[in-house]
Amino acid sequence: MQIAEKVNAVLLAGDRRASVKLHSENKAFLELNGAPFLIHVLKALLAAEGVGDVAIIGPSKRISEAMEAHGISERVEVVEQRESMIENFKVGYVVSLGKDASVPFWNLKESAHENTPVLVVPCDIPMLLPEEIDEFLACSNMQEYDYAIGVTSRNVLSRFHPSEEQSGIQMIYFHVKEDLIRHNNLHIAKPLHFEHLDYIEKMYEWRYQTRIANILHVIFSALTHGWRLIKSLRIFFIMQVSLYYDRHGHPKLSDRLRSLVGFNRLSEGIGNAIGARVQLVYTHFGGAALDADNEADLAVIEHRYDEWMALQRNRRV
Repeated sequence: MQIAEKVNAVLLAGDRRASVKLHSENKAFLELNGAPFLIHVLKALLAAEGVGDVAIIGPSKRISEAMEAHGISERVEVVEQRESMIENFKVGYVVSLGKDASVPFWNLKESAHENTPVLVVPCDIPMLLPEEIDEFLACSNMQEYDYAIGVTSRNVLSRFHPSEEQSGIQMIYFHVKEDLIRHNNLHIAKPLHFEHLDYIEKMYEWRYQTRIANILHVIFSALTHGWRLIKSLRIFFIMQVSLYYDRHGHPKLSDRLRSLVGFNRLSEGIGNAIGARVQLVYTHFGGAALDADNEADLAVIEHRYDEWMALQRNRRV
């Protein structure tokens, strides 16, 4: 493991600005196989060998009630949500360090905690396994990088695509030279090293990149935030056009374009945008990438949950 000891985690379960609800409900509390999504993810975190304590940020009363109903009381601290994802993350990070939630995040800059990493996970990936968390942590190099982002190859995730016989989830991938990859919702970071932490929330709010309005938001932001985002814009633009050609039946054109954006250039582009040293880290199970972003995908996850969990556990390395 490239992390010397257990790392604490922040589990994001808020339902305020930029969050997406399903069936008019906070996704953290959607029921699956007898337990809320939140509990599935929390149990995976607590069972992972590389994870220490967990700070959960969201509607604290509902979270505490769900934990009590499922017999979870140790190694977890519940924190009332703030108004945005990034504010939830900041207070979660402060609490993960053993500090009171009232301590301002940036007051810790240049303190003894500046090099302390934290694992960050959303609440909407109920098929996450402890083994996938540990694989991600084992491959994340927090000595040389400030931020590691989990990704999974299309070659792995194709097992979960729809077929003629079965329903599935058809995913959107980043098109890079070496592979087609999907962000898998696992993050580990030393956030006090970030120069532009605020931009992560902008990207989160504009995360559905098949929506034209969100693409335009990203381009406009790049044009108005100076050179650090302009350098990332070319990479972003090439990947978007490659994705467009792939989705509209022109795979050769798509492959030609993605050959211009290598794996390392993608991580460099993200690093330029947020002002940090970024590493992309593969995992090979699949559950971390299977988030419930819409009602159709939720229905598939409900239908195939047992089968897909068994498929992950039987994975051959």
